[in-house]
Amino acid sequence: MQGRISLALAAMAVLLAVPSCATHKSPSTLDTSDLDKKLSTFVFMEEGKLVSLIVDARAARIHEKSPYFPLEICVANRGLAGDLTLTRESFILIDQDGNRYHVASPRDLTESYQYIDIDRQQAELEGIVYGRFVNFTRYAATFSPTPPPEASLGGAAALPRPPGVVQDRVSLPKWGYMIDFVYFPVPRSGLLDRKFELHMEATELPDPVFVKFAVQ
Repeated sequence: MQGRISLALAAMAVLLAVPSCATHKSPSTLDTSDLDKKLSTFVFMEEGKLVSLIVDARAARIHEKSPYFPLEICVANRGLAGDLTLTRESFILIDQDGNRYHVASPRDLTESYQYIDIDRQQAELEGIVYGRFVNFTRYAATFSPTPPPEASLGGAAALPRPPGVVQDRVSLPKWGYMIDFVYFPVPRSGLLDRKFELHMEATELPDPVFVKFAVQ
């Protein structure tokens, strides 16, 4: 019991140390009418006949002053007969000024970022998408050096991988889905109360898929 309390206090201390915006901030005036469908407070979804692309910006909110920020993502192959093949290069972030950002490499994060474990504590997509993909099979995905879950909700268990081991490629057969964190450089124009688009490309898709979301 004492050990669990000590761990909880340690995690709280680290969370308070994460650079973030001021505690008190003015109510947002951001127009969000053009964003995609929300599944919860921080989760946005674009869903078509072929794939679903879901973005959770919850963990991003505390990283305004960090070099990188996380997005928890979920991708599902809904209609492609063959595999949907994804790499880090499949994902491009576009800010509301039109600037484009590529996914940070594992080396970038290992050398310049120290909040991966804290970000993992903010994960919530597994529970949010469970009912939507209850008849799908979850596949392991570790594009970033974040410890993956040891088991999934519904379908087959996600294959456990040692912390720090990353994948360069993930293949999703039809009715397969993945959940993972990807990281991007924090835009110079800021992160909070800003709108973004996360674009996903794959050779198997006729056109890129993108979801419009905000960090608030």
